[in-house]
Amino acid sequence: MKIYLDNRLKEIVNLIGKVDVVVDVGCDHGYVSNYLVEENLSDLVYASDISYDSLMKNKEFAEKRKNSDKVISLHGNGLIPLKDKYFSGAIIAGMGGELIIKILEDSKELVRDKILVLQPMTAQKELRRYLCENGYEIIKESLVKESGKYYEIIKARSGNSEGSTCNYYFGENLIRDCDETFLEYVDFLRTKTLGLLEMAKVSETEKGRDRVKVLEEEINLYEVILDGCKGKGNY
Repeated sequence: MKIYLDNRLKEIVNLIGKVDVVVDVGCDHGYVSNYLVEENLSDLVYASDISYDSLMKNKEFAEKRKNSDKVISLHGNGLIPLKDKYFSGAIIAGMGGELIIKILEDSKELVRDKILVLQPMTAQKELRRYLCENGYEIIKESLVKESGKYYEIIKARSGNSEGSTCNYYFGENLIRDCDETFLEYVDFLRTKTLGLLEMAKVSETEKGRDRVKVLEEEINLYEVILDGCKGKGNY
């Protein structure tokens, strides 16, 4: 029976594409790792996890699927277990953006010229800023809605990328295409930020006033994007 992937994992697989050797950082149960080899998208996958218990779930799943020779379980932090191994692509998904930044920062040489698929659960803006300021090219982004939650997925590689305000907040292709999911997401963020703004206005401290300014700038950005999409007939 074919491995079932939810929409988030399907899009991660879609973005990584066909890559000969992939690292799946934070592999957890190993669904993506095993899917890649079973669907002949990768010849070999290194499935790594800092959690020994999670890694054992992947190991047992690979054994059950008879993939133990193609899905290699490695225990360790980030990409460090790969320091002496060849790979051409890496998936780093399902963790905070700050942690993804740390993993990339700790393994700068390892990820050079590699295809990266990154799926941050938090700090998406900070991750984009890091990529743009550290010589990475953001190739494409996807936005997936699953069980009422939105997931931003970034495909990148080392190269040259100059960011702007919009680059840090959303992928250029998402802004350009203005599809229904993206519009819904931007409107969701605008509504959420309006609520935060009302709470922030209660504060009379300098920090509070600075927070109000930041939130107002974010709301303006969301409205500019929504108006731009409306001008294209998408909203």
